[in-house]
Amino acid sequence: MGLDAGEPKLWAVAGCLFEVSLPEREGASWNWADPPPGVTLLGESVRGDQRHFRFRAEAESAAGEEVALRFRGRTAAGAVVLRSVVVGVAPENEPD
Repeated sequence: MGLDAGEPKLWAVAGCLFEVSLPEREGASWNWADPPPGVTLLGESVRGDQRHFRFRAEAESAAGEEVALRFRGRTAAGAVVLRSVVVGVAPENEPD
């Protein structure tokens, strides 16, 4: 997946924890969909008006360099909404 020039990219180091937060509204909640290999979901919680998904980046995902995390939600009207967050996974040690 290419980056647009000037766009930031999120990187997690293999073995480290990171969170993805999505807006949580009454009657509209999020679920992690199509879990890819290379990350482990450690938990999820709602704090304020956001649902937080806590992950650990696994060493095996550093070989592929990025993981697409997909989330499925529903609006208050019942429409399905999909969101995707791409996380780069860097190896624990800097390459030589």
